[in-house]
Amino acid sequence: MSEIITFSPATSLFGFGALKKLPDILKLRGFNRVLVITDPGVTRAGILQKTLDLLAGSFNVEVFDEAPAEPHSSDVDQQKQHFGSDFDALLGLGGGSAMDFAKAMAIIMTHGGSLGDYLEEGSVPGPVIPVICVPTTSGTGAQNTQTTVFTIEGIKRGASSEHIRPAASIVDPELTMGLPVAVTRNAGYDALMHACESFLARPFVQIPERPILYQGGNPYSQALSLEAFRSIWASYPTAVSDGSNREARFGMSLGSHLAGLAFSHSGLGLVHALASSLGGMINAPHGECLAACTQIGLSYNLKACEEKYAVLAGYMENGDQRPLPPSPKRFIENLVGLINDLNLPYKPSVLGLKKADAPTLLKNTLVQTRRIKTNPRPLDDELLSYIEKGI
Repeated sequence: MSEIITFSPATSLFGFGALKKLPDILKLRGFNRVLVITDPGVTRAGILQKTLDLLAGSFNVEVFDEAPAEPHSSDVDQQKQHFGSDFDALLGLGGGSAMDFAKAMAIIMTHGGSLGDYLEEGSVPGPVIPVICVPTTSGTGAQNTQTTVFTIEGIKRGASSEHIRPAASIVDPELTMGLPVAVTRNAGYDALMHACESFLARPFVQIPERPILYQGGNPYSQALSLEAFRSIWASYPTAVSDGSNREARFGMSLGSHLAGLAFSHSGLGLVHALASSLGGMINAPHGECLAACTQIGLSYNLKACEEKYAVLAGYMENGDQRPLPPSPKRFIENLVGLINDLNLPYKPSVLGLKKADAPTLLKNTLVQTRRIKTNPRPLDDELLSYIEKGI
């Protein structure tokens, strides 16, 4: 156990129009030869060309624009032979999958091998090619985190190391203005759960020292996660229903950014562990898997988090005329109401899982040690009954 909290934020520029500062970020660090990693959606939206126009004439740029959604380790391994290690930096431009792809490529371009060689916490042996991130969604917060997430052998896992935390990021809400409704909805729920689970994480004084800064809930992470939750809760429904609302897009960009910064210093919990396991089983978007697993994970943790659930319920109901003070159960009820309002799946069976799949979901969840070490309630034999009931 440790009584020391480590703060490790990287440089980040935030605000409408921040993308135009990208050349300055690269020049300041002496980066000239840059590999841009993005996806077809970013290309179609014109964001890639906008970025390339900013870099034209000043930088030596190559582009890989085929980063897949929800990548598998093999997707990364297949690309290592196409690119050498002579880049000054990798630029992850896109949603969480593109940014994670850039981090994963940085690992194997620097240290070789296959991505599966780096599953254990802290297994990246040293610094990697620097990664700069420019998110185009408001969800994963990957521009702040020390993890790259991918599916391997049917289970969504990750490689985690402080060496792969991005060197810098630019968060420009303008890049999210044209997002489709489904992407806004799914990414937004991921951001919301980052804020929730970071705030709920087991206290840092109860967490043994680890190679990564998933160090448990602490004053730094909790302040960030509460502000993230406030911003997301106020902005999320409007961003989904009216994607042209600049105030809502600003709130979602800010909230998801702060939530990523928060959980990269605290860790997450059972809802994310369940959702990652579910996503590996059915290949559904991560945000949908999180929504489907919300009631299971939060119900299991209720008796360990009553006070904090009530705090979050208070943030949800700020300004509402309620006859009673916020209650822990209303936190869960309000989240379920939001899930239904946004037409997200409210339990795993909506995504095709059967009750007979409960033991497999449990087994795959127990593998998610990166997440469950900071879950506020230790996992015990009761979890299976919660999963069976919740499916």
